[in-house]
Amino acid sequence: MKSLIQVAFLFSFVLGGIQTSFAEENNVKNNLLIISLYQIEDDTQAGFDFFTSLKSHKCGGKLSNRYRSYSDNQEVAKRKFQLVLAALNFKHKVSIKSLGCEGRSMLVDYIGISH
Repeated sequence: MKSLIQVAFLFSFVLGGIQTSFAEENNVKNNLLIISLYQIEDDTQAGFDFFTSLKSHKCGGKLSNRYRSYSDNQEVAKRKFQLVLAALNFKHKVSIKSLGCEGRSMLVDYIGISH
């Protein structure tokens, strides 16, 4: 009976580790409240930065709430900017998938909006 409990505990531990590593691999952050937004100038890509209410990553070695989105496609960049602007204006929360750090900014792959 004791070994059965140990096996069940080990199975639960491994399953929890798989779920955690899956979430970390996807680099998805949910329920971020946007507090500010600004367009950045870049010669090759349309880009913008946005800030969230909580510092949730450590890009640049310190806790930060700055996120950055780039796109080579002008229409995609405009849509992402409009999503973040709508989230800011209507106090909706966003979900993002991160790509890594650029200075103190977390680079963002996709942006989703929820109520």
